[in-house]
Amino acid sequence: MTDLSGKWALSGETLGPDGAKLYDWSADVTIAQSGEEIRVVTETSGVKETRSLSFAEKLVRKPSGELHLRYGYELDPDHPVAQTREFYGLAELTFAPDGKSATGSSCNKNPERYVIARLSLTRA
Repeated sequence: MTDLSGKWALSGETLGPDGAKLYDWSADVTIAQSGEEIRVVTETSGVKETRSLSFAEKLVRKPSGELHLRYGYELDPDHPVAQTREFYGLAELTFAPDGKSATGSSCNKNPERYVIARLSLTRA
């Protein structure tokens, strides 16, 4: 199986209820993979600085041969923003055959609203 471990650059597009793009954002992603175990840490910066930690990760190979990663994520309770905010969500990513990029989506719930996003990852 392709090793996805390492640093990744994430570009996200937050979408409105009608599917129209509301705004762009970016994050640094670290994937740690050891055999069948995989963990994902996502750190956004700028106006909405957060760090989320993955849980319930599942990495499978699709019939097409591409790797597909699904996982839940939640705000890192040790991050300073956790004093004033909370969120959790689900993400899915399909990796290109060369293992250098991925596309997917995420949805999360925070006390104010639900958020849907398109995701694009590239190896940093």
